[in-house]
Amino acid sequence: MSDQKQSPSSLTSLIPVLLLGVATYFMFQFMGDDKPAPEGNVPLVPEEKRNDFKFNAGSGTEQIIETDRAVFVLSTEGGRIARLYLKKREELHVPDSLIEESEDPLVKKYQALEVTRGFGMDFQPHLYYSPPLEERLGDPLLNRGLFKMEGPLKDGKVTEVRFKMPVTFLGHRLELVKVFRIFEGESFFRQITILRNLEDKPFVLGGDLFFRTFGDLGPKPVSENDRVLQTYGRFFYYNESLNQTHGVGGSGGSFFSCSSTPDGPYQAFTEKDNSLEFMGSSSRFLVAYSHFLNPENPLHRPDGVVQKARVSPEGRATFTAVFENFRLEPARDGAVELPGVPAAIQGTGEKAAPDNTRELMLNEQRRRDALILDNQIFVGMRSDEAHKFNDSALMQAEFGMSEPDEEARDVIYTSSFLAIFSKIRDGIVWLMRQIYGMIGNYGWAIIIIAVGFKLLTWPLNQMQVKSMKKMSALKPEMDKINEKYKDNPQEKQKKIMALYKEHNVNPAKGCLPMLIQIPIFIALYSAFSESMELWRSPFVLWMNDLSQPDTVYIIKDLFVVQNFHINILPLLMVGSQILQQRFTTVVSDPQQKMLMYFMPVIMIFFFWSMPSGVTLYWTVQNVVSVVWQLAANKLGDEPAEAKA
Repeated sequence: MSDQKQSPSSLTSLIPVLLLGVATYFMFQFMGDDKPAPEGNVPLVPEEKRNDFKFNAGSGTEQIIETDRAVFVLSTEGGRIARLYLKKREELHVPDSLIEESEDPLVKKYQALEVTRGFGMDFQPHLYYSPPLEERLGDPLLNRGLFKMEGPLKDGKVTEVRFKMPVTFLGHRLELVKVFRIFEGESFFRQITILRNLEDKPFVLGGDLFFRTFGDLGPKPVSENDRVLQTYGRFFYYNESLNQTHGVGGSGGSFFSCSSTPDGPYQAFTEKDNSLEFMGSSSRFLVAYSHFLNPENPLHRPDGVVQKARVSPEGRATFTAVFENFRLEPARDGAVELPGVPAAIQGTGEKAAPDNTRELMLNEQRRRDALILDNQIFVGMRSDEAHKFNDSALMQAEFGMSEPDEEARDVIYTSSFLAIFSKIRDGIVWLMRQIYGMIGNYGWAIIIIAVGFKLLTWPLNQMQVKSMKKMSALKPEMDKINEKYKDNPQEKQKKIMALYKEHNVNPAKGCLPMLIQIPIFIALYSAFSESMELWRSPFVLWMNDLSQPDTVYIIKDLFVVQNFHINILPLLMVGSQILQQRFTTVVSDPQQKMLMYFMPVIMIFFFWSMPSGVTLYWTVQNVVSVVWQLAANKLGDEPAEAKA
């Protein structure tokens, strides 16, 4: 046994166990914590009851609204956003290769990313979502309606466009009005939808009214990687609880969770009336949600949400809000008063401050002869940097709040756990951008950050090295104790602790540097795995996309695996991990030594489908640690490790 590394205590195995625990926790977080309970199959709608809205249909015209951040293509057909583009800027990475390959002229003209996959955003009432009319969930019938457009009208930071169209239901006259208020300098815009009764008798739908906002976001999945597919999801805040569903296609659901697989194609949440506050969807790099600015009047507050249990990669049919047993009182005060044309446009005076348009809508939402939905819409990157108001006075006047809803912030990151480290993560992303601005390559930026982080943590690593050397000096005594008390673990542990005390050795000091650095590791993981900057960013040789695994070859139908990807960096990472543990970790007995070498095997499963940017960082960290330890051993009085 004298030729084996020994450790004074089982505490020295804390580092690999701790890393294993962190990796496992990440897997729990990534695979989701879906809470929804399934509703089951929805019965078919009898043909004699398939009544729907009647209206004038036809091809419409498009209107482009450009801000410093986005390009909105509004259409009179459907009175909707036909397409929405986010413009390339320092804070939002749009790959040059994507722009060059795109056949969309607006992508090239505005250097922008189309984020609605060409399906747009509807903000449309509809009546059906289940077979045989299930297509209405992704494409409501009213999307064919020909609306009359007013605008665009612009004043300062606000551009407004209105759409109007008369509709009927079983001969009962109604009016559908839709307003879009778009703001300069913000990742938020405002959408108001009004369905008003035009007759002096109640309007009784005889069922539920649904309201579709939009579907899944782009960029659409281009990989079969389950980890990537899991980053696409739907969420809603219902009954004072945030519910999230991750995954598309066959990757939906939670591998580790105890939630059951839905019995039918839909999940409905309508048990608690008037309790849906916001709902939206997220893609790998982006998030969008519609926050219903709910008044006290329950008529204008959604009762719940229906979502598809399994969403196809296309992502058009996803979820919709529900208004149960919908009805309107007889018409009373004429048209709903909307945010007016600014005084500066009318030429009647100067505006000293933004009009309080939210207060106006609160007054109007007391009415019961019209459904008035006032929505705050966010579309932007998954970061705190994007999810903020830049003009708080304007946002207060429009939305009645000076900062975004705190509950909505929880959907920005993949999990609430990663959100804890968001400030550190955002700082790392900022640093990565600055380095990229100087050297023009994110791969080298990751390497510089990895080496720089090692230099910054040099004092902590020295503490670890000194602790390892002290423990190595006790190796002969440890060998004797292990041999003498090999059949009595309790007595062996007692003698080990006594030896520690006699020589003033604290094995926990070797673990302390790792514990201190764990928050940084988690933030780095979040930055390199969810950062849009690495999307389509090449490094060297075979690494042509740091946001994807560095696959060099795919084996078709390998045993039970349909497509097995051969990735190089995870193999290099495991090799460097083994070397690092060999030179920097002291183990106490053969069982702990086996655990030390078993850890890289666990890590390879975890890192195999990781973005190559994450694996590159970890590999560089391991290599630097090995070089560091070899230098310390050579310069020190005695090595921190013994030969195995």
